[in-house]
Amino acid sequence: MVNSYDRHVLHAGYTLEPSKILKFGKPRKLVTFVASRKNGNSIGCESLLEADFCIYLEYQPAITAYQSQPFTICFSATRRRYTPDFMATLADGSQVIYEVKSDAGARNRRWSRKRAVLEQFFSLNNLKFECVEEHQFCRPIEIQNLRTLYHLGYHGSLSRVPYILRLLSKEALKSTTIAFLLKHGVSQADITCALFHQHLHCNLQRPINLMSRVW
Repeated sequence: MVNSYDRHVLHAGYTLEPSKILKFGKPRKLVTFVASRKNGNSIGCESLLEADFCIYLEYQPAITAYQSQPFTICFSATRRRYTPDFMATLADGSQVIYEVKSDAGARNRRWSRKRAVLEQFFSLNNLKFECVEEHQFCRPIEIQNLRTLYHLGYHGSLSRVPYILRLLSKEALKSTTIAFLLKHGVSQADITCALFHQHLHCNLQRPINLMSRVW
């Protein structure tokens, strides 16, 4: 991914440096690597929560690419450093910096003060910054469904989508079960790939099984 932030002229008091390659996680946390279809490589994450956020980014059609820990900001006055969790590139070419926090971590007083400084920094430099909290993307049943669909559909193909749509068009309400699609020769990988990439739809608020209806 082309990192466009190194082309910005930062305001006085800040410098931008390349971040180190992620090899070790935070204390008591192991680095988790997510195989990314959008990026064509593995994305290193410092926690399982960040790994789930990668799945969320893969699921969002508006996001075309992303990377973890894209750079490090060095604050000259305090000598403090900050490395964002992720930077994503949208379909329109714009980019967003993401900080991923647990619900408890987002309410930490120390983080609240740091967040105010970061929001000022990004605003001064016309950069989009979002702090994403766990409850915003990691609802238990939905994220488990997305994990399952992503991993089972990773090697699937969207080439079978037209055939699936023809099958659906013949059914009442243009809806059927996953079991029905399997019976008619559509592979599990292709079904889950189509669901994850939103060419097919199902209720992600309930656990997915063979009798789940898709449309």
